[in-house]
Amino acid sequence: MENFRPFALSLAGFDPSGGAGVLSDIKTFEAHDVQGFGVTTAITYQTAEDFIGMNWMSADVVTAQLLPLIEKYPLSAMKIGIVEDFHLMSNWIGLVKGFFPTCKIVLDPVLRASAGYDFHDENTIKWLDKVLNSIDLITPNWKEMEILANGGDVLEKAKELSQKTHVLLKGGHHPTHKGDDILLYKGQEIVIEGKDINAYEKHGSGCVLSSAIAGQLAHGKSIEEACRRGKDYIEKFLESDPSRLGQHTVLVQHD
Repeated sequence: MENFRPFALSLAGFDPSGGAGVLSDIKTFEAHDVQGFGVTTAITYQTAEDFIGMNWMSADVVTAQLLPLIEKYPLSAMKIGIVEDFHLMSNWIGLVKGFFPTCKIVLDPVLRASAGYDFHDENTIKWLDKVLNSIDLITPNWKEMEILANGGDVLEKAKELSQKTHVLLKGGHHPTHKGDDILLYKGQEIVIEGKDINAYEKHGSGCVLSSAIAGQLAHGKSIEEACRRGKDYIEKFLESDPSRLGQHTVLVQHD
């Protein structure tokens, strides 16, 4: 039977706990009625509480996973998580865009694990600016934007990035307005307010939000609408249960 669901791909790390990375993204895609694929950029050793270590996949191995999928399936959206090198990432984006020019690209710039492990050094981070024009949305949280701002003003840095692509500055770590996200693009600034919910801290919540947004983009929603619907989904996920691993149990309407 023909598959009428749109196709989306997660280019991210493999987390054995299933709370983050490719496994989490696929669960989220399914909840959004999207057929999901996963390409692994790294193998991590972790639980929902502790990050122990990781090994990066070589660029050739990542490409070898990616090519058969894009040669066969029409991708509508791609979510990108941890990558070793933003320069290499631009090559993979170029491959996908070469096959599917209208494919929406969402980048969750995972710079540091919650346990303190740094995924990128300063030289690698500098490459990020060079790829922003080729993606549709970047979803840093406040702490990640502090790293990108390198001691400067967080909101001003977000506005600078937004001259090249949409920026969803997540408010989970906001110093004064916790839970309110800010969507920025070329001078526009839209506040997406958080609801008053009984939220529990969850492993991989950034992965869930970015892949929820990608799932909505795969269904043809606008950037703003996808971010709003993604916000609704992550709030349900955060209050789904008190454990560090949330539940993807609600099939999301996309009409």
